[in-house]
Amino acid sequence: MKTPPVLNLAEKHATFTETWSPKRIARLDDYEVKLAKAEGEFVWHHHENEDELFLVTQGRLRIEIENADPAILGPGEMTVIPKGVRHRPVVEEGPVHMLLLERAGVVNTGDAGGDLTAVVEDI
Repeated sequence: MKTPPVLNLAEKHATFTETWSPKRIARLDDYEVKLAKAEGEFVWHHHENEDELFLVTQGRLRIEIENADPAILGPGEMTVIPKGVRHRPVVEEGPVHMLLLERAGVVNTGDAGGDLTAVVEDI
């Protein structure tokens, strides 16, 4: 067996500048590990059949949640947004760098679609 690669998240984040456009860095069974950068506000959306893990490595991210208090994440903090929960990430202090863990094929804008829908690329 070949030794699995060791990935440095800061180095991987340095390879792209686009915001709200996740980049795949690894696969884990039926899941994808993605990195993203964020500035400003994202769209309100939900994922009907998938949970979504957010882990912030830089900046401060507020995830607004319909009918609930927001989840506020700083470096080294994470949360899981359950499937079906309407939410909207908003950068409080940026830029935000984050790691996402999602089932393969999840569309970043969920049910909202629109201009911020990203085609996930490997980096």
